[in-house]
Amino acid sequence: MSKLRIVFIASLVLLAVLLIFTVFKPITSQEKFSTISRESIIQGEDEWVIQLGITNREGKNTDYTINWSTGGETYNSKTVHIRSEQGFTDIHHVYPETVKEGKLTLEIYKDDEPAPFEQSTYYIQFAEQ
Repeated sequence: MSKLRIVFIASLVLLAVLLIFTVFKPITSQEKFSTISRESIIQGEDEWVIQLGITNREGKNTDYTINWSTGGETYNSKTVHIRSEQGFTDIHHVYPETVKEGKLTLEIYKDDEPAPFEQSTYYIQFAEQ
């Protein structure tokens, strides 16, 4: 049997073993943390819509504060209570008069912690009218 054939068969066996581990024993982390599970940005005719999902993986019910700011000023803030292992979807509409300097900032805090666990900046432009 040639060396190439042996390497090919060995790589197929290794691939099969990895696939079996992936399907039957996925690697999971035992750490508890919150995540942004999905994020969608849609540009409309005269607005932008930002949709994001927060999943609570803390192992306990947790309060989250969602802050939207522009030009250094918070213009929209809300606190939501998310049960353990549950999710929340936030839909935020952005209008031309809202955005200063073409930049919008999102910060999400959990349980009154001083630093956000998620921070994003969106650069938004509107068509000239």
